[in-house]
Amino acid sequence: MIYLDNAATTPPLPFPAHESADFFANPSSPHKMGIVAERALTRARATLSELLHCAPKELVFTSGGTEANNLAILGYALAQAKKSHGLTIFAEPWAHPSILAPVHWALEQGLARGIISPAGEWRIPGGAVLCCLSHVNHETGNLMDLDLPASIKKANPGAAILVDGAQGFCKDFTATQIFRDMDFYTFSGHKFHACTGVGGLVVRNGIKLAPLMHGGAQENNLRPGTENTAGIFHMAHAARFLHGHRDAHFSKISALCRGLSGITDTIPGALRNQLPGPLSPYILNLSFPGAKGEVLVHMLSEKGICLSMGAACKSRRKDKSALAAMGYPKEIAESALRFSFSHFNTPEEIQHTLEALTTCVNQLRKISGYK
Repeated sequence: MIYLDNAATTPPLPFPAHESADFFANPSSPHKMGIVAERALTRARATLSELLHCAPKELVFTSGGTEANNLAILGYALAQAKKSHGLTIFAEPWAHPSILAPVHWALEQGLARGIISPAGEWRIPGGAVLCCLSHVNHETGNLMDLDLPASIKKANPGAAILVDGAQGFCKDFTATQIFRDMDFYTFSGHKFHACTGVGGLVVRNGIKLAPLMHGGAQENNLRPGTENTAGIFHMAHAARFLHGHRDAHFSKISALCRGLSGITDTIPGALRNQLPGPLSPYILNLSFPGAKGEVLVHMLSEKGICLSMGAACKSRRKDKSALAAMGYPKEIAESALRFSFSHFNTPEEIQHTLEALTTCVNQLRKISGYK
C-alpha cells in the first residue's frame, strides 16, 4: 500500500522504547503515580514549548487543531464581547474548515463582524481585530508570507494574529519569525506522526481568552479535563524526532515532490494548482482535466495508492473547496488530486504512482472524450 495522504493524517511513530509508559494516572492527582504522570506532562510541555518558541505556561494542550482553532477564535471573540466593543475577524476564503466554521458561527451569533477575503485585500480597521492566517495551505501547500503578521501589526498594533500551523509545524523549519509575531498558533499531533486526538494552542502571555468548556482548572483554566498524558508525551517525542532529522527529511520530501510534479510534463493539460508565492514540498495539488478527481481517487485506491482530493474534514460537507475559493474553474477543481508526503515515502512509490496515475487518467479521458 502506498500512502500519499499525509496532510490528512500521518502514520504514528512507535512509542519510544526507552521510555516508561507508566504514567496512566491523572496528572492532577497528588499521589506518587499522579506525580509520575505530572512529570511526564511537564517534560513534554517543555520540549514542545522550546520547539514552538513559547513559554511552557503559554502552551495549552487540546484534542487537536480543530479544537485549538475554535478555542482561539471563539474564546477571543467571547473575551472581547465582555469588553463591550466590537471585534472584526479576518480570514481567507481558502482557509481550513476549522477556521472558517467558527468564524461564521461567531458572525451568526453577533460576536464579531467578519471579512472573508484574501489577505492582500485586508484593510485593517482600528479597534479589536483578529486575523486568521495559515502557515501552510492545506490543499495547495502555499506558505504564508512571513512578513504578513508583522505588517498587520504595524498597521494596527492592537491586532491579534492567529496562525493555523497544522500543516506547518514540524515541516517548515525556516519560519521562526512566525512565532515572534503571532499571538496564537495551533497545531495537531497527527499531522506529524503523533496519534490522533492530541494537539495544542499557543496563547501569548497577556492575551485573554474565555474558555469554551467549564470544569477543572487544567491548562490555565482554558481547557478543563484530564490531559491525555501518553498522547502528549508521544506528540513531544514525534516533534523532537522530526526536528532532529529535519534537513534529511526536507531534502528527501522535496525530491519526492519534484518527481511527482514532473507528471505535468508528460500528461497533456495536467497542471499544478497553487497561489503565487513559495510552496511547501509536503503538499502537491495536481489537476487532470477530463478525469474526475473523485473517480481517480477510487481507481488509484484499487491499485493500492491512497490519496485525496483535499481536506478530509470537507469530504462529508458541501463546502466549497479551497481551489474553488481561489477562483479555479469548476473543471480544474473537480479534477484535482492532493498528494501529501512523509519521510516514510520512497522514490519507488513515486515511480509506481506516476505509472498508475498516467494509466488511470488516460482511461478516464478516453471514456469522457477529452481532447
